[in-house]
Amino acid sequence: MKKNLTISKLLMLVIMAVLPFSMYAQEGKKKGKPVERYWYIQADGGLSINHGDLANYESWIFEDFNHYKSQALQNWNAHLGIGYQFGKVIGLNLKGGYGLLSGHKHKNQALVFADGPAGVYYDLALDKTNYIEGNLNLTFNLFNMFNYNPRRVINLVPHIGIGGVYYQAGAVSHIDANDNPETPALAQAKTARDLTFTVPAGVEITFNVAPKFDIFFDYTYLFTGKDNLDQTMKIATDEANHFVNDMDMYSQANLGLRYKFNNPCDIEKMARESKKITYRVSPDPLVEDENHNVCFDVIVTIPGEYFEKKAVMNLKPYLAYEGGQIDIDPITFVGEKVSGEGDFRVNYKEGGEFTKHYCMPYQKEMANSQLMGDPMFYVYDGKIYPTQEEIVNNAYFTRGATEKLADGVIHIDEWETILVNDTSYVDEPVLKCIYFFNKDKYNINDRRKLNKEADATFKSLIDENVKRIEIRAWASPEGEEGHNNELSNNRCSAADKQMRDLAKKVDGVQINGKGYGPDWNKFKELVANSNLKDKDAILNNINNAGNQQQVIKDMCAIYPQLEKDILPQIRRAEVYTFEPKMVITQKEVKVKKNK
Repeated sequence: MKKNLTISKLLMLVIMAVLPFSMYAQEGKKKGKPVERYWYIQADGGLSINHGDLANYESWIFEDFNHYKSQALQNWNAHLGIGYQFGKVIGLNLKGGYGLLSGHKHKNQALVFADGPAGVYYDLALDKTNYIEGNLNLTFNLFNMFNYNPRRVINLVPHIGIGGVYYQAGAVSHIDANDNPETPALAQAKTARDLTFTVPAGVEITFNVAPKFDIFFDYTYLFTGKDNLDQTMKIATDEANHFVNDMDMYSQANLGLRYKFNNPCDIEKMARESKKITYRVSPDPLVEDENHNVCFDVIVTIPGEYFEKKAVMNLKPYLAYEGGQIDIDPITFVGEKVSGEGDFRVNYKEGGEFTKHYCMPYQKEMANSQLMGDPMFYVYDGKIYPTQEEIVNNAYFTRGATEKLADGVIHIDEWETILVNDTSYVDEPVLKCIYFFNKDKYNINDRRKLNKEADATFKSLIDENVKRIEIRAWASPEGEEGHNNELSNNRCSAADKQMRDLAKKVDGVQINGKGYGPDWNKFKELVANSNLKDKDAILNNINNAGNQQQVIKDMCAIYPQLEKDILPQIRRAEVYTFEPKMVITQKEVKVKKNK
């Protein structure tokens, strides 16, 4: 078995040697996807498999693995590593780890390396060689040699490297037919560690589960420079009966996780989801004005968490008519990490609404036309390409869905002005829950029992997929103005932290807030609606006082109900969501005259 593995070693080294040349043979002339170069960290762990003189198998490795399963599962290893991907195919990683090896061997002669009794033995067992190892590996992504795709779900990645293993060999004992120790150990576990080089070679199957995360399965052979990891040397069975000068080897079957420090720019996803972008044109339909010009605004709304930070979008508007089209100046949108300038810069988290104004002379071909828009996406490579023709010639790109933007164009002699209802929507704040606080405090847990209801309400908002939340925090109006302003800000921060803790597993929840200081209006409202006998007198005194804070303190001494029932309701942080409210207005619209 060991001779066969040596042949496998040679074949694998030959394959690894020709991989770089194969890579260059696959390079094409067509403009390919931009290459992502990035650092990564990884961790992996799994089984160590002994391929030395006291191996864990007699015949096929998995057949024997089942027989020695309980013993083989004790041979584990684990690694931490760091690496860099240089381009489409080649990468480099450095990793180190710890592991254990043990083994059984029946009916096979072996010479034991030991200071004790020397001799040739049969039926031996190795009890846990432990090792610390490190290696530097060159990796080759085979699939990317033929078709580069940084978003491919599955990749095949062979690797080869150089390293070292620092090990302490385990004890070697006689065993009987049932693998039980028969005699005291022939060779005790070495107290001194030994060091030798390794040549790791293997293959990795990676599964890209997210833009920054890979799960991978790796199988690696490690060929060592010494033959005493198991303290034995196998004796050849050929006629010469000489010792086989063959080094120990072991392998590892590991499962791992990799985190990539890259800034992925997935323009394919942007193209697939281009319907998320909304377009409006004002006016719609387009009209010729008194100066025989066609003037209009193109309004583009890009949602949050859509526009990649290093992406560029070129929107090409044009008037399409039967037999041709009239091109209009394109609009360039750039991501927030693009250093070049476009017409508009788009924030990844917030998106935005952008308006481009156009004005052009009327042409007769416009009479029966439609305003269309073609979006095209590409990764910023240091240059902004103003036209789609230049993009096609110079960059890797994807196209989004063609959109109809507006009808056009009504000739000046054919339109009249009418009034129509224009329906629009505005976001209206709606109070959902309130957190309450003790006097001069901003700890939510001080009123834990009362605030549990607010927590429950907020959790239900998350379940309803609410994405925008606003906090408005207040202080009761007794006390100094500056203190109350600081207190309301602290209450806002406390409510913000509480909600972020509750929503930490939910992406895209936007929480904003502000402290508003003392709430005089709420105090007066509560007093006016209370059952206090002298509420009118209390309000008059406060409205006419030069020092209103002092008047409230004096009133609290006279009317304890103020401190007991009124002021605690003001020490609060209100939580609002926003719901669309329909607004109807009238506007002038130009339409074709009825003939």
